[in-house]
Amino acid sequence: MSRKKQEKKGHLKVIEGSGLGAGRETEWYKKNPTYLLLFLLAFFLLAQILIGWVWGTVNQKVIATVSASKEVVNMTSSTWGLITFDEEVILAPCPGFVYYHVEEGVRVPVGKELAAIMDFPLDEDEKEAEEKGVMEYYEEIKRWFLHGDRGMDYSPFFHRNEETVVAAPLAGLVNLQIDGFEKYGPTSGFPYLTEDEYQEKKFSEKRLESGEKVYRYMPLLRIMNNYYWYYSTVLSAEQGELLADKSTVNLYFSFAPETPVWGERVEVRERESNGDVEITWRINRSLPDFYSRRLSNADIVYKDIEGMLVPIDAVLEIDGKKGVFVVDKGLVSFLEVVIVMERENSILVENLNPDHRIVLKPESVREGQRF
Repeated sequence: MSRKKQEKKGHLKVIEGSGLGAGRETEWYKKNPTYLLLFLLAFFLLAQILIGWVWGTVNQKVIATVSASKEVVNMTSSTWGLITFDEEVILAPCPGFVYYHVEEGVRVPVGKELAAIMDFPLDEDEKEAEEKGVMEYYEEIKRWFLHGDRGMDYSPFFHRNEETVVAAPLAGLVNLQIDGFEKYGPTSGFPYLTEDEYQEKKFSEKRLESGEKVYRYMPLLRIMNNYYWYYSTVLSAEQGELLADKSTVNLYFSFAPETPVWGERVEVRERESNGDVEITWRINRSLPDFYSRRLSNADIVYKDIEGMLVPIDAVLEIDGKKGVFVVDKGLVSFLEVVIVMERENSILVENLNPDHRIVLKPESVREGQRF
């Protein structure tokens, strides 16, 4: 009996649970509906984000748009003209061989040594001249012994290379090129020639190099007042109507096309023969190598036009009216524009503002379509 009792005491008994097992874990939403609502809300928001991203990507491919950009376009008129300066030509004070002591394009003060004129050339040429003088001297000595001419002057045979210094009489920019237009300027008058008239005149340019032989009063170089320079041109009658009355204009020169300069009108007159207009502007801004220029083409701005720049492919024509498709609050509508100017890949128009979203491919949409 004792053994049976012990066996009964060791037997395990199953106790009923309180509902916290696996069955309860699968039915948590039945007793806590708040969790279910939060889960559904999170899923809804995530779905909205995903759908919006996908729809935006697809919609962007279907209707690509761009904003119009504000632009200012210069209306220009091209011309050809001559550049002059307030300048002075420096002449050789004596004959000889010139050697420059300054570089072209350098500004010099008054009294600066510009060049030296030597009686004989320097370096190897000078050595040859000395040898030649010695040989001639010995020949004269020989003739003296043979003929007894004691009154002969032998001083020319003793070589002495005298130097004459050329100094700057005024301050300014040095230019070694001489072309004949140095006589023109604000104190003497401006040159007015068309390009054809200039070619007929056949002006020549000359530039001396160190060591060259010069004669008295030969032009050596010129010194320019580089604070101001002048552009003189002959305009057609039509161009004159656009520009002659303007006291200042903006100019773009062919040798510096990206840099505008302001020109102040100093002289204007009409040619009696054909109505062309002769005009000169004074400029006070330097440009690269402007001091070495004499001839130049220039684009003169006569009007500034403001407008909105749109791609040329975005413009279409409906019922004889040119315009663009714009998207406003998801609705496509046709907006007529006034074309001001056409470029290679864009058009300058009026009646637009930066808030307008312009359809880049108008053939892919229709008016009234909603996105």
